[in-house]
Amino acid sequence: MEMTKNEKTEKRIKKHFISVFLLIMSAALLIASGLSGCSKSPMTQIESFTVARGDIVESITSTGSVDASQSKNYSLTQSAEVLEIIDKGKEFSKGDILIRIDDSKIKLYISQAEANLKLAEKSIELAKINYQAALDANHVAVQLVQSNNDLAETAVSNAFKAMEDANILADASVSAANNAVESSRQYLDKINSSPFSTDVLKAQAESSLSAAENSYEQAKESARAQSDSAEGAYNQSLANQSVTYWSGINSLETAKNQIKLMNKNIEQAEIQYELSKINLDLVRLDSDKFAIRAPFDGIVANANFSEGETAGPGVAAISILSRTLVIKSDINEMDIAKCSIGQEAELTFDAYPDRSFKGRIVEISPLPKNIAGIISYEIKVEPEKEVLEYLRYGLSANLTIIISSVKDVLYIPLQSVYTENGKSYVDRLIGGSKTEKVEITTGNYNYDYIEVKSGLSEGDVVVISISNLSGSNNRS
Repeated sequence: MEMTKNEKTEKRIKKHFISVFLLIMSAALLIASGLSGCSKSPMTQIESFTVARGDIVESITSTGSVDASQSKNYSLTQSAEVLEIIDKGKEFSKGDILIRIDDSKIKLYISQAEANLKLAEKSIELAKINYQAALDANHVAVQLVQSNNDLAETAVSNAFKAMEDANILADASVSAANNAVESSRQYLDKINSSPFSTDVLKAQAESSLSAAENSYEQAKESARAQSDSAEGAYNQSLANQSVTYWSGINSLETAKNQIKLMNKNIEQAEIQYELSKINLDLVRLDSDKFAIRAPFDGIVANANFSEGETAGPGVAAISILSRTLVIKSDINEMDIAKCSIGQEAELTFDAYPDRSFKGRIVEISPLPKNIAGIISYEIKVEPEKEVLEYLRYGLSANLTIIISSVKDVLYIPLQSVYTENGKSYVDRLIGGSKTEKVEITTGNYNYDYIEVKSGLSEGDVVVISISNLSGSNNRS
């Protein structure tokens, strides 16, 4: 456990008190043994210090231990037979397999997922072929509809012309028959009015008129029939054109729908491909769970399974420590604010009592520890490279963290300074027995010494304590 500045000061005071007490007791014994019935002046003991020049270093001391910079515990997510595992205490390198379990089942899943992915690729190819076929069919449908519309339009035009021709012919036939009737009637009128007319001629003329009238009626009927037939053919051609048009529209719509359907089939096939790809990735991720690889160089701290055993979830299968070693130490909450990343620390180890090493703080935990009501924060100190060959996991360590340092200054013991009304004073020794009170200006200090900025000179002697054998202790 680290010792705070107050605790060290208290410890020094206790030591000083004990030493003074022993001196007093020794003097008392001497006085008691030399008593001759006459009184003597009490003996005075003065503890002093000669003002010196040097360095004052403020530091924090603490204890800790050597530990790995990183540690990890790995558990399995699958249950299977252990095929390979590194034993406890064995070292490994980054990327080495720490533990591997039987993955034959997952390999089958991977093969299945790969086959499904290939099938999805083929489905995309087929969908694209069908899409192209739909485009081609649509092109053909457009051409066919155009051709049929042209034919239907030609048929309508021909039927219309035939209807017009039929009407012209019918009109001509009726007109000719009508002319024949008029001629026959005029001839009959001439016969009837002629003085040379005979009954035979009249009968012949009447017969001719009757035949002409019959022909006229027949001509009208025939003309009507021809006109109706031509008009019927024309109307049929219009109906056929309409059927052809709508049939063409339907064919084009069907072709367009087929294109849309084939395009949707492509989209569906592509989605299925992505799903198959994701499924393959997931299966491959699961395959990584059958083997655990080392993330750094290190050593196995614990292995809970052996080759041939069935391992599974629920317990840590293997625990590892990194080869990079640091010193971990808990710093009291009173001192943690003085620590910062990069600060230098002096290191000693119980295993190497005659050696000291260097290191620097590389990490300060933001989270506190509460042990029996004492709050502390963990720090990590990275030792210099030349130290690493001496380190072993778990070695006890002593840390001295350098907080501040001043070079080549005057200093005196911290306990020789006292304050009055907010000012600092010391008792300077004069002539070996007399003292004078001197005001001083102080600077940096540590657990033992304090810097003197003014008031004293190098070589001056200051009083640390004054004791007399009568039991009193005072400053003059």
